[in-house]
Amino acid sequence: MRLVLFALAMAAPAAFLCASPRPVQAQNMVDQIVFSSCAKAMKADFQKANKTPPEGMVQDTCGCVVDRINLRHSIEQAKQFCTAQSVQKYGQI
Repeated sequence: MRLVLFALAMAAPAAFLCASPRPVQAQNMVDQIVFSSCAKAMKADFQKANKTPPEGMVQDTCGCVVDRINLRHSIEQAKQFCTAQSVQKYGQI
């Protein structure tokens, strides 16, 4: 769970980019930045812990973060929701 929380925190710098309405192309770019920041941080955390994330965990968790931020949730709300969802689906890692 700590790995997921840390990775989600790494996505926070890009979260502010979603604060105002944007053209679709720009929004897609912001989504990609948030997703890739989250995925990179999660993968690094798992490597440091000498663990391998379950298949689909990074995709699901980071996709959740993007979705929640697009719903105008704060990064903290996104972290709480997506961490709980990940633990429920994949168990405590």
